[in-house]
Amino acid sequence: MKVKPIALACAVLALPNLSGAAQTPSPAQVRTAATFNRDVAPILFNVCVGCHRPGGVGPMSLLTFESARTYAEAIRQKVMAGEMPPWYADRRYGQFKNARGLTQPQVNALVGWIDGGMPQGDGNPPPLPKFPPDGWQVQLNRPPDAILELPFGQFELPAQGEVPTFTVWMKLPFREDRFIQAIEMRPSVRNAVHHSSMSLGPLPSGTSIGRAAVFPGGPVLDGAPVFPDGRAVTMTSAEQFGRPVMFYVPGGGVVQLADGLAKRFGRDDYLSWGLHLMSTGKPEKLQVQIGLWYARGQPHHEVHTWTVNQRLLADGREIAADANGNRRMPNIPARVESWAVTGVLKVEDDITIHSLWPHMHSRGKDMTFVLTLPNGRQETLLSVPNYNPHWQITYELAKPLKVRQGSTITAYGHYDNSSRNHHNPAPDAEVRFGPQSTDEMYIPFMEVSVDDENLRLKQVEEWLR
Repeated sequence: MKVKPIALACAVLALPNLSGAAQTPSPAQVRTAATFNRDVAPILFNVCVGCHRPGGVGPMSLLTFESARTYAEAIRQKVMAGEMPPWYADRRYGQFKNARGLTQPQVNALVGWIDGGMPQGDGNPPPLPKFPPDGWQVQLNRPPDAILELPFGQFELPAQGEVPTFTVWMKLPFREDRFIQAIEMRPSVRNAVHHSSMSLGPLPSGTSIGRAAVFPGGPVLDGAPVFPDGRAVTMTSAEQFGRPVMFYVPGGGVVQLADGLAKRFGRDDYLSWGLHLMSTGKPEKLQVQIGLWYARGQPHHEVHTWTVNQRLLADGREIAADANGNRRMPNIPARVESWAVTGVLKVEDDITIHSLWPHMHSRGKDMTFVLTLPNGRQETLLSVPNYNPHWQITYELAKPLKVRQGSTITAYGHYDNSSRNHHNPAPDAEVRFGPQSTDEMYIPFMEVSVDDENLRLKQVEEWLR
Protein backbone atom coordinates (compact mmCIF):
# COMPACT_ATOMS: atom_id res chain seq x y z
CA MET A 1 0.00 0.00 0.00
CA LYS A 2 1.61 3.22 -1.10
CA VAL A 3 1.04 6.18 1.15
CA LYS A 4 2.65 8.97 3.31
CA PRO A 5 2.65 12.70 4.32
CA ILE A 6 4.90 14.87 5.47
CA ALA A 7 5.76 17.98 6.55
CA LEU A 8 8.53 19.96 8.08
CA ALA A 9 8.27 20.89 11.74
CA CYS A 10 9.51 24.43 12.46
CA ALA A 11 11.48 26.38 9.89
CA VAL A 12 14.77 26.83 11.76
CA LEU A 13 18.41 26.74 10.87
CA ALA A 14 20.15 23.54 11.91
CA LEU A 15 23.03 23.35 14.33
CA PRO A 16 24.64 20.30 15.97
CA ASN A 17 22.91 19.28 19.18
CA LEU A 18 23.64 17.48 22.36
CA SER A 19 22.11 14.11 23.05
CA GLY A 20 20.12 14.51 26.24
CA ALA A 21 19.87 17.36 28.68
CA ALA A 22 22.53 20.05 28.82
CA GLN A 23 25.11 20.36 31.57
CA THR A 24 25.18 23.33 33.93
CA PRO A 25 28.01 25.63 32.85
CA SER A 26 30.82 26.10 35.37
CA PRO A 27 32.22 29.52 36.35
CA ALA A 28 35.29 28.73 34.26
CA GLN A 29 33.10 28.23 31.22
CA VAL A 30 31.40 31.61 31.76
CA ARG A 31 34.45 33.82 32.17
CA THR A 32 32.84 37.02 30.92
CA ALA A 33 29.24 38.02 31.37
CA ALA A 34 27.22 37.11 28.31
CA THR A 35 25.12 39.89 26.81
CA PHE A 36 22.02 39.78 24.67
CA ASN A 37 23.44 41.80 21.77
CA ARG A 38 26.76 39.96 21.52
CA ASP A 39 25.98 36.40 22.64
CA VAL A 40 22.29 35.61 22.97
CA ALA A 41 20.67 37.31 19.98
CA PRO A 42 22.84 35.41 17.42
CA ILE A 43 21.74 32.09 18.97
CA LEU A 44 18.06 33.01 19.09
CA PHE A 45 18.10 34.41 15.55
CA ASN A 46 19.86 31.35 14.13
CA VAL A 47 18.06 28.60 16.03
CA CYS A 48 14.81 29.76 17.62
CA VAL A 49 12.98 32.56 15.84
CA GLY A 50 12.04 30.47 12.82
CA CYS A 51 9.26 29.27 15.14
CA HIS A 52 9.29 31.92 17.90
CA ARG A 53 8.20 35.00 15.94
CA PRO A 54 4.90 36.72 15.16
CA GLY A 55 2.84 34.30 13.09
CA GLY A 56 5.20 31.41 13.83
CA VAL A 57 4.26 28.10 15.40
CA GLY A 58 5.96 28.91 18.70
CA PRO A 59 3.84 30.27 21.56
CA MET A 60 5.85 33.50 21.94
CA SER A 61 8.21 35.72 19.97
CA LEU A 62 11.91 35.95 20.87
CA LEU A 63 12.90 38.68 18.42
CA THR A 64 13.70 41.38 20.97
CA PHE A 65 15.74 41.88 24.12
CA GLU A 66 12.56 42.64 26.08
CA SER A 67 10.77 39.45 25.01
CA ALA A 68 13.86 37.30 25.69
CA ARG A 69 14.06 38.73 29.22
CA THR A 70 10.35 38.05 29.77
CA TYR A 71 10.71 34.38 28.88
CA ALA A 72 14.20 33.85 30.29
CA GLU A 73 13.21 31.26 32.90
CA ALA A 74 11.24 29.25 30.33
CA ILE A 75 14.27 29.38 28.02
CA ARG A 76 16.53 28.10 30.81
CA GLN A 77 14.20 25.22 31.67
CA LYS A 78 13.74 24.07 28.08
CA VAL A 79 17.38 24.23 26.99
CA MET A 80 18.67 22.63 30.19
CA ALA A 81 16.20 19.75 29.76
CA GLY A 82 17.20 19.35 26.11
CA GLU A 83 13.58 19.97 25.06
CA MET A 84 14.26 23.02 22.88
CA PRO A 85 14.82 23.20 20.06
CA PRO A 86 12.73 20.03 19.60
CA TRP A 87 14.53 17.03 18.10
CA TYR A 88 13.73 13.44 19.02
CA ALA A 89 15.84 11.31 16.68
CA ASP A 90 18.68 9.25 18.13
CA ARG A 91 21.75 10.98 16.68
CA ARG A 92 23.61 7.68 16.32
CA TYR A 93 21.48 6.77 13.31
CA GLY A 94 21.10 8.70 10.08
CA GLN A 95 21.96 12.22 9.02
CA PHE A 96 19.12 14.72 8.59
CA LYS A 97 19.18 18.08 6.88
CA ASN A 98 16.56 19.55 9.22
CA ALA A 99 18.40 18.42 12.38
CA ARG A 100 18.47 21.16 14.96
CA GLY A 101 19.84 21.72 18.41
CA LEU A 102 22.21 23.69 20.59
CA THR A 103 25.90 23.12 21.13
CA GLN A 104 27.22 23.11 24.71
CA PRO A 105 28.84 26.57 24.26
CA GLN A 106 25.47 27.92 23.10
CA VAL A 107 23.74 26.44 26.15
CA ASN A 108 26.48 27.95 28.34
CA ALA A 109 25.90 31.37 26.76
CA LEU A 110 22.15 31.30 27.26
CA VAL A 111 22.29 30.06 30.86
CA GLY A 112 25.23 32.35 31.69
CA TRP A 113 23.31 35.36 30.37
CA ILE A 114 20.30 34.50 32.52
CA ASP A 115 22.43 33.84 35.62
CA GLY A 116 24.36 37.06 35.00
CA GLY A 117 21.30 39.29 35.23
CA MET A 118 20.40 39.33 31.52
CA PRO A 119 22.33 42.46 30.43
CA GLN A 120 21.58 43.89 27.00
CA GLY A 121 25.19 44.86 26.36
CA ASP A 122 26.80 47.48 24.17
CA GLY A 123 26.22 47.97 20.49
CA ASN A 124 23.40 46.43 18.53
CA PRO A 125 22.21 42.86 18.01
CA PRO A 126 22.75 41.33 14.57
CA PRO A 127 20.16 42.13 11.86
CA LEU A 128 16.95 40.17 12.11
CA PRO A 129 16.79 37.16 9.80
CA LYS A 130 14.59 37.37 6.75
CA PHE A 131 11.36 35.45 7.05
CA PRO A 132 9.02 34.13 4.37
CA PRO A 133 6.36 36.68 3.39
CA ASP A 134 2.96 36.98 5.10
CA GLY A 135 3.79 34.63 7.96
CA TRP A 136 4.25 31.50 5.83
CA GLN A 137 6.83 28.93 6.97
CA VAL A 138 8.00 27.65 3.56
CA GLN A 139 11.55 28.80 2.90
CA LEU A 140 11.38 29.66 -0.81
CA ASN A 141 11.54 33.46 -0.40
CA ARG A 142 8.35 34.00 -2.35
CA PRO A 143 4.65 33.93 -1.56
CA PRO A 144 2.57 30.88 -2.53
CA ASP A 145 1.52 30.65 -6.18
CA ALA A 146 -1.96 29.49 -5.17
CA ILE A 147 -3.97 29.47 -1.94
CA LEU A 148 -6.81 26.99 -1.39
CA GLU A 149 -9.45 27.56 1.28
CA LEU A 150 -12.08 25.32 2.86
CA PRO A 151 -15.09 25.09 0.51
CA PHE A 152 -17.45 26.22 3.29
CA GLY A 153 -15.31 29.13 4.50
CA GLN A 154 -15.14 28.67 8.27
CA PHE A 155 -16.17 26.06 10.80
CA GLU A 156 -17.91 27.12 14.00
CA LEU A 157 -16.25 25.06 16.69
CA PRO A 158 -18.10 24.70 20.00
CA ALA A 159 -16.41 25.61 23.28
CA GLN A 160 -16.64 22.04 24.60
CA GLY A 161 -17.11 18.53 23.29
CA GLU A 162 -15.55 16.22 20.72
CA VAL A 163 -16.08 16.93 17.04
CA PRO A 164 -16.15 13.77 14.88
CA THR A 165 -13.59 13.65 12.11
CA PHE A 166 -15.01 14.60 8.72
CA THR A 167 -13.95 15.16 5.13
CA VAL A 168 -14.91 17.73 2.51
CA TRP A 169 -14.00 17.80 -1.17
CA MET A 170 -13.16 20.48 -3.70
CA LYS A 171 -12.17 20.50 -7.37
CA LEU A 172 -8.62 21.64 -7.99
CA PRO A 173 -8.59 25.00 -9.82
CA PHE A 174 -6.07 23.89 -12.46
CA ARG A 175 -6.56 23.50 -16.20
CA GLU A 176 -3.41 21.38 -16.51
CA ASP A 177 -1.35 19.15 -14.22
CA ARG A 178 0.72 21.15 -11.75
CA PHE A 179 3.95 20.08 -10.10
CA ILE A 180 4.12 21.43 -6.55
CA GLN A 181 7.43 21.85 -4.75
CA ALA A 182 6.09 23.06 -1.39
CA ILE A 183 2.79 22.87 0.50
CA GLU A 184 1.80 24.51 3.76
CA MET A 185 -1.46 24.04 5.65
CA ARG A 186 -2.24 27.01 7.90
CA PRO A 187 -5.18 26.95 10.36
CA SER A 188 -6.31 30.23 11.89
CA VAL A 189 -6.45 28.53 15.35
CA ARG A 190 -3.57 26.06 15.53
CA ASN A 191 -4.54 24.37 18.80
CA ALA A 192 -8.03 23.65 17.43
CA VAL A 193 -6.63 21.19 14.85
CA HIS A 194 -5.47 17.79 16.07
CA HIS A 195 -4.61 16.89 12.51
CA SER A 196 -5.73 17.65 8.99
CA SER A 197 -5.00 15.58 5.90
CA MET A 198 -4.98 16.27 2.20
CA SER A 199 -5.42 13.60 -0.48
CA LEU A 200 -5.97 13.74 -4.25
CA GLY A 201 -8.09 11.59 -6.53
CA PRO A 202 -11.53 11.30 -8.14
CA LEU A 203 -14.80 11.87 -6.33
CA PRO A 204 -16.47 8.78 -4.88
CA SER A 205 -18.24 6.95 -7.71
CA GLY A 206 -21.69 8.30 -8.59
CA THR A 207 -21.41 11.51 -6.56
CA SER A 208 -21.10 15.22 -7.17
CA ILE A 209 -20.13 17.99 -4.77
CA GLY A 210 -23.07 19.48 -2.91
CA ARG A 211 -24.32 20.35 0.56
CA ALA A 212 -24.91 17.82 3.33
CA ALA A 213 -24.26 17.16 6.99
CA VAL A 214 -20.54 16.45 7.24
CA PHE A 215 -21.11 13.92 10.05
CA PRO A 216 -24.29 12.50 11.61
CA GLY A 217 -25.99 15.34 13.43
CA GLY A 218 -23.35 17.78 12.25
CA PRO A 219 -23.65 21.04 10.33
CA VAL A 220 -24.76 21.12 6.70
CA LEU A 221 -21.81 22.48 4.72
CA ASP A 222 -20.60 22.89 1.15
CA GLY A 223 -18.05 20.37 -0.09
CA ALA A 224 -19.88 17.12 0.68
CA PRO A 225 -20.03 14.44 -2.05
CA VAL A 226 -23.69 13.50 -2.49
CA PHE A 227 -25.55 10.94 -4.60
CA PRO A 228 -28.35 12.04 -6.97
CA ASP A 229 -30.95 11.15 -4.31
CA GLY A 230 -29.29 13.53 -1.83
CA ARG A 231 -27.52 10.91 0.30
CA ALA A 232 -24.09 11.94 1.49
CA VAL A 233 -20.95 9.82 1.38
CA THR A 234 -20.31 8.33 4.83
CA MET A 235 -16.49 8.47 4.82
CA THR A 236 -15.06 10.20 7.87
CA SER A 237 -11.39 10.61 7.02
CA ALA A 238 -9.39 11.56 3.94
CA GLU A 239 -6.82 8.88 4.82
CA GLN A 240 -9.38 6.40 3.52
CA PHE A 241 -9.58 8.07 0.13
CA GLY A 242 -7.26 8.88 -2.77
CA ARG A 243 -3.50 9.25 -2.59
CA PRO A 244 -2.22 11.16 0.45
CA VAL A 245 -0.23 14.31 -0.17
CA MET A 246 0.42 16.00 3.19
CA PHE A 247 -0.76 16.31 6.79
CA TYR A 248 -1.03 19.04 9.37
CA VAL A 249 0.00 17.73 12.81
CA PRO A 250 1.48 19.31 15.96
CA GLY A 251 4.91 20.55 14.99
CA GLY A 252 4.24 19.97 11.29
CA GLY A 253 2.11 21.20 8.42
CA VAL A 254 4.78 21.96 5.82
CA VAL A 255 6.13 19.95 2.91
CA GLN A 256 9.11 21.46 1.13
CA LEU A 257 10.91 19.33 -1.42
CA ALA A 258 14.37 19.78 -2.87
CA ASP A 259 14.77 21.37 -6.29
CA GLY A 260 13.85 18.87 -9.00
CA LEU A 261 11.29 17.04 -6.84
CA ALA A 262 7.55 17.72 -6.75
CA LYS A 263 4.09 16.44 -5.93
CA ARG A 264 1.72 16.09 -8.88
CA PHE A 265 -1.66 17.83 -8.68
CA GLY A 266 -3.69 16.50 -11.60
CA ARG A 267 -6.03 18.74 -13.53
CA ASP A 268 -8.85 16.22 -13.04
CA ASP A 269 -8.14 15.61 -9.36
CA TYR A 270 -10.38 16.49 -6.46
CA LEU A 271 -8.84 17.42 -3.15
CA SER A 272 -10.27 15.57 -0.16
CA TRP A 273 -9.67 17.56 2.99
CA GLY A 274 -9.84 15.59 6.24
CA LEU A 275 -10.35 17.52 9.46
CA HIS A 276 -9.99 16.37 13.05
CA LEU A 277 -10.87 19.36 15.22
CA MET A 278 -10.69 19.86 18.99
CA SER A 279 -12.59 22.31 21.17
CA THR A 280 -10.36 24.86 22.89
CA GLY A 281 -12.57 25.87 25.81
CA LYS A 282 -14.21 28.75 23.96
CA PRO A 283 -16.18 29.05 20.70
CA GLU A 284 -13.92 29.38 17.67
CA LYS A 285 -14.48 30.31 14.05
CA LEU A 286 -11.84 28.24 12.33
CA GLN A 287 -10.48 28.88 8.85
CA VAL A 288 -7.80 26.80 7.12
CA GLN A 289 -5.67 27.71 4.12
CA ILE A 290 -3.35 25.60 1.98
CA GLY A 291 -0.52 27.43 0.26
CA LEU A 292 0.99 25.87 -2.88
CA TRP A 293 4.37 26.75 -4.39
CA TYR A 294 4.83 25.61 -8.00
CA ALA A 295 8.04 23.86 -9.02
CA ARG A 296 10.26 26.03 -11.18
CA GLY A 297 10.97 24.21 -14.43
CA GLN A 298 10.37 20.53 -15.11
CA PRO A 299 11.09 18.38 -12.03
CA HIS A 300 12.97 15.13 -12.54
CA HIS A 301 10.95 12.96 -10.13
CA GLU A 302 7.53 12.90 -8.54
CA VAL A 303 7.46 12.26 -4.78
CA HIS A 304 4.93 9.82 -3.31
CA THR A 305 3.76 9.31 0.25
CA TRP A 306 4.01 5.65 1.31
CA THR A 307 3.44 3.86 4.58
CA VAL A 308 5.34 0.86 5.90
CA ASN A 309 2.33 -1.36 6.47
CA GLN A 310 2.16 -3.95 3.69
CA ARG A 311 2.25 -6.44 6.57
CA LEU A 312 1.19 -5.61 10.12
CA LEU A 313 1.93 -7.45 13.35
CA ALA A 314 0.40 -6.40 16.67
CA ASP A 315 1.77 -7.85 19.90
CA GLY A 316 3.62 -10.41 17.76
CA ARG A 317 0.53 -11.61 15.84
CA GLU A 318 -0.11 -11.03 12.14
CA ILE A 319 -3.13 -8.82 11.39
CA ALA A 320 -4.94 -10.29 8.40
CA ALA A 321 -6.96 -8.16 5.99
CA ASP A 322 -10.68 -8.71 5.48
CA ALA A 323 -12.43 -9.04 2.11
CA ASN A 324 -12.26 -5.25 1.62
CA GLY A 325 -8.57 -5.08 2.42
CA ASN A 326 -9.11 -3.54 5.86
CA ARG A 327 -7.25 -4.73 8.96
CA ARG A 328 -8.69 -4.41 12.43
CA MET A 329 -6.07 -3.70 15.06
CA PRO A 330 -6.62 -5.13 18.55
CA ASN A 331 -6.95 -2.74 21.47
CA ILE A 332 -3.90 -1.79 23.47
CA PRO A 333 -4.37 -3.30 26.97
CA ALA A 334 -4.62 -1.03 30.00
CA ARG A 335 -1.49 -0.37 32.09
CA VAL A 336 0.91 -2.04 29.63
CA GLU A 337 4.29 -0.28 29.39
CA SER A 338 5.52 -1.62 26.04
CA TRP A 339 3.06 -2.97 23.47
CA ALA A 340 4.54 -3.67 20.03
CA VAL A 341 3.30 -3.01 16.50
CA THR A 342 5.50 -3.84 13.51
CA GLY A 343 4.99 -2.85 9.89
CA VAL A 344 6.81 -4.38 6.92
CA LEU A 345 7.15 -3.17 3.32
CA LYS A 346 8.81 -5.18 0.54
CA VAL A 347 10.39 -2.80 -1.97
CA GLU A 348 9.30 -3.85 -5.46
CA ASP A 349 11.17 -1.19 -7.47
CA ASP A 350 14.39 0.74 -7.08
CA ILE A 351 13.38 3.76 -5.00
CA THR A 352 14.89 6.79 -3.30
CA ILE A 353 13.82 7.71 0.23
CA HIS A 354 13.72 11.44 1.00
CA SER A 355 12.19 11.57 4.48
CA LEU A 356 10.66 9.49 7.28
CA TRP A 357 7.92 10.38 9.72
CA PRO A 358 6.48 8.27 12.57
CA HIS A 359 2.84 9.09 13.39
CA MET A 360 1.29 7.91 16.67
CA HIS A 361 -0.89 9.49 19.34
CA SER A 362 -0.44 10.01 23.08
CA ARG A 363 0.48 6.38 23.91
CA GLY A 364 3.22 6.33 21.31
CA LYS A 365 6.54 5.40 22.93
CA ASP A 366 9.08 4.87 20.14
CA MET A 367 9.48 3.97 16.47
CA THR A 368 12.49 2.72 14.51
CA PHE A 369 12.84 2.28 10.74
CA VAL A 370 15.22 -0.51 9.65
CA LEU A 371 16.34 -1.29 6.09
CA THR A 372 17.24 -4.89 5.22
CA LEU A 373 19.11 -5.26 1.92
CA PRO A 374 18.68 -8.27 -0.39
CA ASN A 375 21.96 -9.69 0.97
CA GLY A 376 20.60 -9.55 4.53
CA ARG A 377 22.64 -6.58 5.74
CA GLN A 378 20.63 -4.25 7.98
CA GLU A 379 20.81 -0.51 8.58
CA THR A 380 18.84 1.63 11.03
CA LEU A 381 17.51 4.59 9.06
CA LEU A 382 15.79 6.43 11.92
CA SER A 383 15.25 5.79 15.61
CA VAL A 384 12.90 7.96 17.68
CA PRO A 385 13.32 6.47 21.17
CA ASN A 386 11.20 9.05 23.03
CA TYR A 387 8.24 9.87 20.80
CA ASN A 388 6.48 13.16 21.56
CA PRO A 389 2.96 13.55 20.11
CA HIS A 390 3.25 17.34 20.42
CA TRP A 391 6.24 17.46 18.04
CA GLN A 392 5.60 15.14 15.11
CA ILE A 393 8.69 15.91 13.10
CA THR A 394 9.33 14.78 9.55
CA TYR A 395 12.97 13.67 9.46
CA GLU A 396 14.46 14.77 6.13
CA LEU A 397 17.48 12.77 5.01
CA ALA A 398 20.59 14.88 4.48
CA LYS A 399 21.35 12.72 1.45
CA PRO A 400 18.49 10.90 -0.31
CA LEU A 401 18.87 7.15 0.17
CA LYS A 402 18.68 4.84 -2.84
CA VAL A 403 17.11 1.48 -1.99
CA ARG A 404 17.35 -1.53 -4.29
CA GLN A 405 14.45 -3.66 -5.43
CA GLY A 406 14.05 -6.69 -3.16
CA SER A 407 14.98 -4.81 0.00
CA THR A 408 12.65 -4.71 3.00
CA ILE A 409 11.79 -1.78 5.25
CA THR A 410 10.52 -2.58 8.75
CA ALA A 411 9.07 -0.07 11.21
CA TYR A 412 9.12 -1.18 14.85
CA GLY A 413 6.78 0.77 17.13
CA HIS A 414 5.88 0.52 20.80
CA TYR A 415 3.11 2.02 22.93
CA ASP A 416 3.15 2.89 26.63
CA ASN A 417 -0.37 2.78 28.07
CA SER A 418 0.83 2.98 31.67
CA SER A 419 1.00 5.79 34.21
CA ARG A 420 4.74 6.11 33.44
CA ASN A 421 3.76 7.85 30.18
CA HIS A 422 3.06 11.45 31.17
CA HIS A 423 1.22 12.03 27.85
CA ASN A 424 -1.27 9.26 28.69
CA PRO A 425 -4.71 10.64 29.67
CA ALA A 426 -6.20 7.30 30.87
CA PRO A 427 -3.73 4.51 31.75
CA ASP A 428 -6.49 2.34 33.25
CA ALA A 429 -8.41 2.09 29.97
CA GLU A 430 -7.90 -0.05 26.88
CA VAL A 431 -7.14 1.99 23.77
CA ARG A 432 -8.56 1.30 20.35
CA PHE A 433 -7.02 2.32 17.02
CA GLY A 434 -9.04 5.06 15.35
CA PRO A 435 -9.16 8.71 14.24
CA GLN A 436 -9.85 10.53 17.52
CA SER A 437 -7.10 11.94 19.73
CA THR A 438 -8.17 9.51 22.47
CA ASP A 439 -7.59 6.62 20.04
CA GLU A 440 -4.23 5.44 18.72
CA MET A 441 -2.64 5.32 15.30
CA TYR A 442 0.32 3.50 13.79
CA ILE A 443 1.48 5.10 10.54
CA PRO A 444 5.18 4.91 9.58
CA PHE A 445 5.30 7.40 6.70
CA MET A 446 7.96 7.75 4.02
CA GLU A 447 8.44 10.26 1.22
CA VAL A 448 9.84 8.36 -1.76
CA SER A 449 10.40 8.61 -5.48
CA VAL A 450 10.56 5.66 -7.87
CA ASP A 451 13.86 5.76 -9.75
CA ASP A 452 12.44 4.65 -13.12
CA GLU A 453 9.82 7.42 -13.05
CA ASN A 454 12.12 10.01 -14.61
CA LEU A 455 9.80 12.86 -15.61
CA ARG A 456 12.35 14.67 -17.77
CA LEU A 457 13.17 11.49 -19.69
CA LYS A 458 9.47 10.85 -20.24
CA GLN A 459 9.04 14.38 -21.53
CA VAL A 460 11.87 13.90 -24.04
CA GLU A 461 10.34 10.60 -25.18
CA GLU A 462 7.00 12.33 -25.75
CA TRP A 463 8.68 15.03 -27.85
CA LEU A 464 10.35 12.38 -30.02
CA ARG A 465 7.11 10.54 -30.80
